[in-house]
Amino acid sequence: MNQKLCSEFQDEIFINKIHENEIEELKFQISDLQKQLRLENKVESLKARIQILIDKKISINALDMAMSNLITNINRGLDRIKNHIKGEGTPMQNLTNIIDGIRGLLNTIRVTLQNITAERD
Repeated sequence: MNQKLCSEFQDEIFINKIHENEIEELKFQISDLQKQLRLENKVESLKARIQILIDKKISINALDMAMSNLITNINRGLDRIKNHIKGEGTPMQNLTNIIDGIRGLLNTIRVTLQNITAERD
């Protein structure tokens, strides 16, 4: 009887060691999964931040186009004024309107640049 109990006890010890190894393996897998989950969360966060930067880049590109158009209009107005002063080109009806238009365009550029600076801060 004693020998049988001793044998069963040895079997239990062996089974417990197997279960302990399985438990350790499961702990290791859980640890790996937690690391993977943290990395996936970081990836999602980085994707969101990249999308924000892409959106800002697109708006900056659109802004660059708008600014380019404003500067083109300013240059066109200045050329007309210069030609008027030289007596070249088409005679202008109202030089004041052109100058006011240029002032408005410059003001638009100033406000836009202030908004960009405020967004970056």
